[in-house]
Amino acid sequence: MKIFLSSTYQDLVSHREAAARAVERLGQQGIRMEAFGARPLEATSASLEEIRDSELLVGIYAHRYGYVPVGQLKSITEQEFDFALKEKKPTLCFVVDEEYPWSPKYVESEPGRTRLREFLQRLRESVVTDSFTTPEDLAFKVASSLGRFLLYQKIKDDLEKIPGRESVSTEVGRSQVARRAARSQNLFRGARLLLVNDIPNQMSYVIEILRELGIDVMIETSSEGALRALSNGTYHVVISDMERDAVPDEGIRFLKRMRDQGIVIPVIFTVGQFNPALGVPAFAFGITNMVDECLNLVFDALERALG
Repeated sequence: MKIFLSSTYQDLVSHREAAARAVERLGQQGIRMEAFGARPLEATSASLEEIRDSELLVGIYAHRYGYVPVGQLKSITEQEFDFALKEKKPTLCFVVDEEYPWSPKYVESEPGRTRLREFLQRLRESVVTDSFTTPEDLAFKVASSLGRFLLYQKIKDDLEKIPGRESVSTEVGRSQVARRAARSQNLFRGARLLLVNDIPNQMSYVIEILRELGIDVMIETSSEGALRALSNGTYHVVISDMERDAVPDEGIRFLKRMRDQGIVIPVIFTVGQFNPALGVPAFAFGITNMVDECLNLVFDALERALG
């Protein structure tokens, strides 16, 4: 998917770079004006041409209204947003937190300040926005929002491929489409999942998606707390770290203690880097270092648990 990054430039160099990396880590193509190269088109036309060819716009806005080309009434940045709406392109828009410190040299004076305020007010009336602070904070929020968009887009595409249509030609294909379509129809609403992670905000994107699908997510930050939760309640699947810096092999030990206590629930391990040479823990339902694959494993486990 081609994703156009729209913003003023000099004040947001680091933020644009961080956002672009977040887009690329999700396997998508980020389109940025700094990579346009020499073109016969003037700046506005070049940007709008790229937006027309893109499938989504990520807008990043701080304290500059931006350059208004001679003979035009709006900045290039505002024109990019308007053109995306006109072309019915999905937009993910992020506005800097007003309390976040910002270099005065990148805070626009009048009349740009008023024009920026009017533009942002209109933007907020048109789309849902999120705030950001540091480049890292922006990258995390871009990745989370884009990840959700990609997941929902996939579900939408699957629903359009109803089993039996010519676009799905094999039994395996029809089965996969049917399963994914069912996921989007509240199949898992009310299911219970236990996440065991000493740094749960690392999984906030996964947690948010699961909860939006109606899955009850319980979070524990220690193996002891998780074992108590499993003893006192019913869960359909567990997500656990395989390795933790504080306690080596903690994930594997946690799984063994579950089995020793007679708790038989599918356990999915998430890892930063998986080395197949180390083997897979016995009784593990799955192991992955990819967010999308983690979600697929959760769905598969719930399908089996809920019948």
